[in-house]
Amino acid sequence: MTRLLLAELRHHASSWTWTCVVAVVAGACVSGQFMAMRGSLRSAAAATGVNRWGVSVRADMTDAAHTVSAVIIISVLLATAAVLTSTAALVISQHQRDHGLWRALGMPPGTLRAILLGQLGVVGALGSLGGGALGWPVARIMVPLLIDQEVALPGTRPQWDAGDLIWTALVVAGGVMIGGWGAARRAARATEVELIMGRGGVETAWSLRRVFGVLGWLLLAGGFATGIVAAAVTAHRSGPMTDESVNAVILGSFSVLGLVCVLAPRLVPLVERALGLLPLRGPAWLVSTRTASLQSRRSSATVLPFLVAIGLVAVMFGATHAGFSNMRLSGFLAMFGLAMVTAWSGGVAVIAMSASSRRRDKALLVAAGARERTVLGVQVLEGVLHAGAAVLLGLLIWVIAGAFMAAASMEGVAATIGRGPWAELGVVGGLTLVTTCLSVVISTRVGRRQNVAQVLRARD
Repeated sequence: MTRLLLAELRHHASSWTWTCVVAVVAGACVSGQFMAMRGSLRSAAAATGVNRWGVSVRADMTDAAHTVSAVIIISVLLATAAVLTSTAALVISQHQRDHGLWRALGMPPGTLRAILLGQLGVVGALGSLGGGALGWPVARIMVPLLIDQEVALPGTRPQWDAGDLIWTALVVAGGVMIGGWGAARRAARATEVELIMGRGGVETAWSLRRVFGVLGWLLLAGGFATGIVAAAVTAHRSGPMTDESVNAVILGSFSVLGLVCVLAPRLVPLVERALGLLPLRGPAWLVSTRTASLQSRRSSATVLPFLVAIGLVAVMFGATHAGFSNMRLSGFLAMFGLAMVTAWSGGVAVIAMSASSRRRDKALLVAAGARERTVLGVQVLEGVLHAGAAVLLGLLIWVIAGAFMAAASMEGVAATIGRGPWAELGVVGGLTLVTTCLSVVISTRVGRRQNVAQVLRARD
């Protein structure tokens, strides 16, 4: 089984490339944060005296280093698992015909699942090793941010510890395994015929497992919805600008972000179809809207990482504009920067992994007589649709969060929303637009040059 696992990885190395890229980025973020934490702990151990609250500087800075590092590493782990859910599912779905042949030749479902999880484990190990080598520049960037936030003492330098390699491997490999677990389980549950026909993982019957899956999704969405309602009640009862109402508003805003992200697979297709109803003319707009509508699952996976970034900006900087916190750019980057980099790389990876489908779409358009500028317009507009969906859902998060913040402040809803973080949202929205458009265009045009017939005959 080990020989088959490694041979399959080597044979399909190009398919796993972007999954490895995400794992390496996550490994670099985790390794760099460990180095920054080690440096913070060493500088704290050498500190003397007490701070302005009468607490020992050594104890205070040690606790801060542990707490902040734990939050950052957990956020990177969650971001890794979220984006790997999409990338691993895409890789496994591309090879499901091979998996169907293995099953037809007598491979048990448990063995297939073990091989797929083993491949994910190898990818996670490679990501942790590559990330460990790239962790030093990440640590050099993080240490000044932590010093600015008074989480590390001035003069702190990154410190490397051999034991952190093990922890980095556990975090990264754990994120990869969590992200790919569902795809491996669905591939193992599918029949040989479904896999060979390319329909593995598409559940049509209401099995007990599917019922539990739907119930789990409903419980998760219901949990976020309950948090929103509880936060609204608490903010209303506690009165404006009290500690209880401010804390409830912040937690309720994060619950809104979580609920929209959970509903993203259903909301993104609706938003992109609504954008497709705009009265714009031209074949490029028609083709791009139809492609986004047909590839709704791929669109959701592409939009989600950017939606998380926009939602975090809306909540954190919205609280600052409402007067509930003094969050600055350095503080935001210190707490969420590494998780955003991981999520952002996942969004680019999903776009790049779908390049073969876009090449076929391009070949079909060329065969139908479309001009090069029309093909380019289709690709750019697809990126615009993805970015537009992310921005609109991010604005929805801010509108609901702004209504929460208005309940805890002394201003009305319209005034609170009106003086929201529009500049910050504009910057992250513009970066999303540029990233999606460039990723779609570049991923379609790189690689081996083939004529139209070769592209149409090629397999993923």
